[in-house]
Amino acid sequence: MIAARIVSIASLIVLCACAAPADQTPSPASGEAAGGEVQGLRDGRTTLAVGQTLLISLPSNATTGYAWTLSGSNSEVLKPGTPFGQEVIDAHAPGMVGVGGNTLWRFLAGQPGTVRLSLAYRRAWETNTRPAETATYTIVVR
Repeated sequence: MIAARIVSIASLIVLCACAAPADQTPSPASGEAAGGEVQGLRDGRTTLAVGQTLLISLPSNATTGYAWTLSGSNSEVLKPGTPFGQEVIDAHAPGMVGVGGNTLWRFLAGQPGTVRLSLAYRRAWETNTRPAETATYTIVVR
């Protein structure tokens, strides 16, 4: 019974995520103030105001040997924040091993411009193979 509820809730979350607009732009009507945090839109475009914080969160599990690597962040447009590339493990029962979580990156929108962030999920020793997963973010700071 509990497993069925969890699956139902997870399905609802995925469906809601799929219905998100292609351009995630904070608006005054939504109560988003300058200096607020905005979730990055994976494989889409996210618009921020100078001073706002961008949060990128991707599922990960370091116990598999896989980790996300980031390129494209060398810019005054987006400055690294905290956490930056840190994996946060999901809640789990004591003694459980192999539990995944999410890797988080925060950036501060420093000045107007456009940045494309590319992330690859791969094992460090598998240099001649394609990543298991990729994600791109186009960030526009106004």
